[in-house]
Amino acid sequence: MSATAAVQVAIFLIPLSYGVPAGPLAAASLIIAGVWVATASAVFAAGPNSALSGVLRGGCVADATVVLLLVLWRMTPVVTFTAAVKIYCIYASVSLCAAALVRVARTARVRYLCAVIAATALTAIQAGLFWLPGLLQLFEVRSKSAVAGLWLRANPLYGAFSAIAEESRFVWHYAELMYRITPLGEDIAVPSVQWWEPMAIHLVLAAGVAAWSVVGRRRLDYLRPDVSSER
Repeated sequence: MSATAAVQVAIFLIPLSYGVPAGPLAAASLIIAGVWVATASAVFAAGPNSALSGVLRGGCVADATVVLLLVLWRMTPVVTFTAAVKIYCIYASVSLCAAALVRVARTARVRYLCAVIAATALTAIQAGLFWLPGLLQLFEVRSKSAVAGLWLRANPLYGAFSAIAEESRFVWHYAELMYRITPLGEDIAVPSVQWWEPMAIHLVLAAGVAAWSVVGRRRLDYLRPDVSSER
């Protein structure tokens, strides 16, 4: 946890000391932190045998971002205290979702396999800015905006940028740099996203996976023959 916090803060402070503007650095730091939460939470949650220990260990990754958010709050006008709380809630929901996807498995070997799958899937959701335009070409014109809107609402990074949009004056898919790498927002109408929407989606997914896991295990235990009674 301390190493994660130190690296995230260093990524912001070192370029800042060389004169890089704080605004773009804050945006880059939030992206890096979001990707790290998606990947590391799943891996850290896979280790402990106890499900509760796994969830707590995975959640430490999101907790470590608190240090970065406090630094951004104190050193940039982009991240207000309210925005920092919102962003933490978003990242915490991602971490909880990653842990839930991993703890479905009962053995350590399968849990680490689930960790790789969960980390890849959650990171891919955040990286959709790059692959989504190609996928949208498979849909009809009238369906493209709906599909793009669904992805945006599930993207934690869009939620984080929605939390700081008023202060940063930055709309991700309208930035000049983004026009060079993706047509998203150029020829496809995309809706605005409230900060709580990706948080709600990840929490619902985590709750659904956890409920399915508990019900599935109880059913398996019920169907499993009682060896002691047979004896």
